[in-house]
Amino acid sequence: MGCSKQAGQPGYQRKKSGELYSRPVPDNLKIGPLQLPEEAEIVCIKTEKVYESCKKVETNEEVTDLTGIAVGEIEDVWCIDVELVIDEEHPFTCEKISNTNRARVSFWFYYRFAYIDQGGQKFFTSQPVFFEKTVILSDRIFDKRLFVQCEVFLDCFECFVSGPQQVTCCIGKLILVKLVALVQLLVPSYGFCPEPDFCTQIEAECPDFEPEWPPFPPQSVPTGD
Repeated sequence: MGCSKQAGQPGYQRKKSGELYSRPVPDNLKIGPLQLPEEAEIVCIKTEKVYESCKKVETNEEVTDLTGIAVGEIEDVWCIDVELVIDEEHPFTCEKISNTNRARVSFWFYYRFAYIDQGGQKFFTSQPVFFEKTVILSDRIFDKRLFVQCEVFLDCFECFVSGPQQVTCCIGKLILVKLVALVQLLVPSYGFCPEPDFCTQIEAECPDFEPEWPPFPPQSVPTGD
Protein backbone atom coordinates (compact mmCIF):
# COMPACT_ATOMS: atom_id res chain seq x y z
CA MET A 1 0.00 0.00 0.00
CA GLY A 2 1.33 3.45 -0.81
CA CYS A 3 0.36 7.10 -1.04
CA SER A 4 -0.95 8.53 -4.31
CA LYS A 5 1.28 11.25 -5.70
CA GLN A 6 -1.83 13.36 -5.99
CA ALA A 7 -3.15 14.82 -2.75
CA GLY A 8 -6.17 12.85 -1.48
CA GLN A 9 -9.74 13.97 -1.83
CA PRO A 10 -9.79 17.67 -0.84
CA GLY A 11 -11.65 18.40 2.39
CA TYR A 12 -11.83 14.73 3.37
CA GLN A 13 -10.28 12.76 6.22
CA ARG A 14 -9.92 9.02 6.55
CA LYS A 15 -10.92 7.09 9.66
CA LYS A 16 -8.76 4.25 10.90
CA SER A 17 -11.33 1.87 9.40
CA GLY A 18 -10.57 3.33 5.96
CA GLU A 19 -13.90 5.16 5.67
CA LEU A 20 -13.73 8.67 4.20
CA TYR A 21 -15.58 11.49 5.93
CA SER A 22 -15.76 15.25 5.50
CA ARG A 23 -15.55 17.92 8.15
CA PRO A 24 -19.12 19.13 8.70
CA VAL A 25 -20.04 22.75 8.06
CA PRO A 26 -21.68 24.32 11.15
CA ASP A 27 -25.44 24.77 10.81
CA ASN A 28 -25.17 28.40 11.89
CA LEU A 29 -22.74 29.23 9.07
CA LYS A 30 -25.19 30.91 6.72
CA ILE A 31 -24.80 33.88 4.41
CA GLY A 32 -28.02 35.67 3.67
CA PRO A 33 -28.81 38.12 0.86
CA LEU A 34 -27.45 41.62 1.34
CA GLN A 35 -29.77 44.61 1.19
CA LEU A 36 -27.88 46.96 -1.12
CA PRO A 37 -28.84 50.53 -1.94
CA GLU A 38 -29.67 51.33 -5.53
CA GLU A 39 -26.71 53.66 -5.99
CA ALA A 40 -23.07 52.88 -5.23
CA GLU A 41 -20.24 55.24 -4.40
CA ILE A 42 -16.93 54.82 -6.22
CA VAL A 43 -14.17 54.70 -3.62
CA CYS A 44 -10.39 54.25 -3.68
CA ILE A 45 -9.03 51.41 -1.58
CA LYS A 46 -5.45 50.32 -0.94
CA THR A 47 -5.01 46.56 -1.16
CA GLU A 48 -2.89 43.76 -2.55
CA LYS A 49 -3.59 42.80 -6.15
CA VAL A 50 -2.67 39.35 -7.46
CA TYR A 51 -1.10 39.67 -10.91
CA GLU A 52 -0.27 35.99 -11.36
CA SER A 53 -0.68 32.78 -9.39
CA CYS A 54 -0.11 29.05 -9.66
CA LYS A 55 -0.64 26.03 -7.45
CA LYS A 56 1.31 22.89 -6.68
CA VAL A 57 -0.46 19.82 -5.30
CA GLU A 58 1.36 16.68 -4.26
CA THR A 59 1.52 13.90 -1.70
CA ASN A 60 4.65 12.74 0.08
CA GLU A 61 5.18 9.59 2.12
CA GLU A 62 6.67 10.09 5.55
CA VAL A 63 7.96 6.77 6.93
CA THR A 64 8.37 6.42 10.70
CA ASP A 65 10.35 3.54 12.22
CA LEU A 66 9.01 2.81 15.71
CA THR A 67 11.58 0.11 16.51
CA GLY A 68 12.44 0.43 20.19
CA ILE A 69 9.28 2.46 20.82
CA ALA A 70 6.40 0.18 19.84
CA VAL A 71 5.65 -2.88 21.94
CA GLY A 72 5.44 -5.81 19.56
CA GLU A 73 3.80 -5.37 16.16
CA ILE A 74 1.65 -2.34 15.32
CA GLU A 75 -1.97 -3.37 14.92
CA ASP A 76 -3.61 -0.14 13.72
CA VAL A 77 -2.76 3.51 13.04
CA TRP A 78 -4.56 6.71 12.06
CA CYS A 79 -3.69 10.37 11.39
CA ILE A 80 -4.26 13.11 13.92
CA ASP A 81 -2.97 16.25 12.19
CA VAL A 82 -0.07 18.03 10.50
CA GLU A 83 1.07 21.60 11.20
CA LEU A 84 3.64 24.10 10.03
CA VAL A 85 6.57 24.82 12.33
CA ILE A 86 7.67 28.45 12.12
CA ASP A 87 10.32 29.85 14.44
CA GLU A 88 13.92 31.07 14.34
CA GLU A 89 15.29 27.58 13.74
CA HIS A 90 12.58 26.66 11.23
CA PRO A 91 11.89 29.70 9.01
CA PHE A 92 9.19 29.93 6.37
CA THR A 93 10.80 31.17 3.14
CA CYS A 94 9.05 32.54 0.05
CA GLU A 95 11.35 34.36 -2.37
CA LYS A 96 12.36 35.13 -5.91
CA ILE A 97 15.49 33.41 -7.22
CA SER A 98 17.74 36.17 -8.54
CA ASN A 99 18.11 36.57 -12.32
CA THR A 100 15.61 33.78 -13.06
CA ASN A 101 11.86 33.49 -13.58
CA ARG A 102 11.64 31.08 -10.64
CA ALA A 103 10.39 31.35 -7.09
CA ARG A 104 11.23 29.16 -4.13
CA VAL A 105 9.13 28.23 -1.11
CA SER A 106 10.50 26.23 1.82
CA PHE A 107 9.08 25.36 5.20
CA TRP A 108 9.10 22.87 8.08
CA PHE A 109 6.22 20.81 9.40
CA TYR A 110 5.50 18.04 11.87
CA TYR A 111 2.81 15.37 11.82
CA ARG A 112 1.10 13.35 14.53
CA PHE A 113 -0.58 9.98 14.51
CA ALA A 114 -2.05 7.50 16.96
CA TYR A 115 -1.30 3.80 16.85
CA ILE A 116 -2.19 0.62 18.70
CA ASP A 117 0.40 -1.98 19.61
CA GLN A 118 0.44 -4.77 22.17
CA GLY A 119 0.78 -2.16 24.91
CA GLY A 120 -2.38 -0.29 23.91
CA GLN A 121 -3.02 3.05 22.23
CA LYS A 122 -0.14 5.51 21.92
CA PHE A 123 0.64 8.81 20.19
CA PHE A 124 3.62 9.88 18.10
CA THR A 125 4.80 13.36 17.07
CA SER A 126 7.49 13.60 14.40
CA GLN A 127 10.52 15.83 14.43
CA PRO A 128 10.24 18.89 12.14
CA VAL A 129 10.41 17.82 8.48
CA PHE A 130 11.90 20.13 5.85
CA PHE A 131 10.23 20.68 2.48
CA GLU A 132 11.25 22.88 -0.46
CA LYS A 133 9.71 23.52 -3.86
CA THR A 134 10.73 25.70 -6.81
CA VAL A 135 8.21 26.87 -9.41
CA ILE A 136 8.50 28.71 -12.72
CA LEU A 137 6.53 31.93 -13.26
CA SER A 138 6.24 34.32 -16.20
CA ASP A 139 8.65 37.15 -16.93
CA ARG A 140 6.48 39.38 -14.75
CA ILE A 141 8.58 38.14 -11.87
CA PHE A 142 11.39 40.48 -13.01
CA ASP A 143 9.26 43.52 -12.15
CA LYS A 144 10.73 44.84 -8.91
CA ARG A 145 7.35 46.26 -7.91
CA LEU A 146 5.93 42.73 -7.61
CA PHE A 147 6.76 40.46 -4.72
CA VAL A 148 6.21 36.74 -4.21
CA GLN A 149 3.57 35.55 -1.76
CA CYS A 150 3.17 31.89 -0.74
CA GLU A 151 0.37 30.06 1.07
CA VAL A 152 0.69 26.47 2.28
CA PHE A 153 -2.13 24.10 3.25
CA LEU A 154 -1.20 20.71 4.72
CA ASP A 155 -3.27 17.60 5.40
CA CYS A 156 -2.39 14.22 6.86
CA PHE A 157 -5.13 12.29 5.10
CA GLU A 158 -3.98 8.72 5.67
CA CYS A 159 -1.55 6.67 7.76
CA PHE A 160 -1.07 2.92 7.41
CA VAL A 161 1.06 0.14 8.89
CA SER A 162 3.90 -0.49 6.43
CA GLY A 163 5.97 -2.89 8.56
CA PRO A 164 5.85 -4.75 11.87
CA GLN A 165 7.01 -1.58 13.65
CA GLN A 166 6.78 0.93 10.83
CA VAL A 167 4.16 3.52 9.91
CA THR A 168 3.80 5.48 6.66
CA CYS A 169 1.78 8.70 6.59
CA CYS A 170 0.50 10.42 3.46
CA ILE A 171 1.04 14.17 3.77
CA GLY A 172 -0.87 16.22 1.21
CA LYS A 173 0.47 19.66 0.30
CA LEU A 174 -1.35 22.45 -1.50
CA ILE A 175 1.01 25.34 -2.24
CA LEU A 176 -0.16 28.62 -3.76
CA VAL A 177 2.46 30.97 -5.23
CA LYS A 178 1.42 34.49 -6.21
CA LEU A 179 2.96 37.61 -7.71
CA VAL A 180 1.44 40.47 -5.74
CA ALA A 181 1.72 44.25 -5.56
CA LEU A 182 0.24 46.83 -3.21
CA VAL A 183 -2.06 49.01 -5.35
CA GLN A 184 -4.89 51.52 -5.13
CA LEU A 185 -8.09 50.38 -6.80
CA LEU A 186 -11.35 52.11 -7.65
CA VAL A 187 -14.26 49.93 -6.56
CA PRO A 188 -17.99 50.46 -6.12
CA SER A 189 -18.96 50.82 -2.46
CA TYR A 190 -22.40 50.12 -1.02
CA GLY A 191 -21.49 51.52 2.38
CA PHE A 192 -19.89 50.05 5.44
CA CYS A 193 -20.61 46.52 6.62
CA PRO A 194 -23.73 46.13 8.80
CA GLU A 195 -23.40 45.97 12.56
CA PRO A 196 -22.80 42.35 13.61
CA ASP A 197 -24.88 40.40 16.10
CA PHE A 198 -23.70 40.07 19.68
CA CYS A 199 -21.42 37.13 20.41
CA THR A 200 -22.85 34.23 22.35
CA GLN A 201 -21.48 34.41 25.87
CA ILE A 202 -20.69 31.33 27.93
CA GLU A 203 -22.24 31.82 31.34
CA ALA A 204 -20.86 28.63 32.87
CA GLU A 205 -18.76 25.68 31.80
CA CYS A 206 -21.43 23.15 32.80
CA PRO A 207 -24.97 23.29 31.39
CA ASP A 208 -27.95 23.66 33.72
CA PHE A 209 -29.11 20.47 35.39
CA GLU A 210 -32.69 19.69 34.42
CA PRO A 211 -33.71 16.42 36.10
CA GLU A 212 -36.85 14.59 35.05
CA TRP A 213 -39.76 14.56 37.47
CA PRO A 214 -40.68 12.40 39.23
CA PRO A 215 -37.33 10.74 39.86
CA PHE A 216 -39.01 7.42 40.64
CA PRO A 217 -39.62 4.26 38.62
CA PRO A 218 -42.81 4.47 36.54
CA GLN A 219 -45.94 3.36 38.33
CA SER A 220 -47.50 0.21 36.99
CA VAL A 221 -51.02 0.60 35.66
CA PRO A 222 -53.36 -2.15 36.96
CA THR A 223 -55.23 -4.10 34.35
CA GLY A 224 -58.78 -5.45 34.52
CA ASP A 225 -57.64 -9.10 34.56
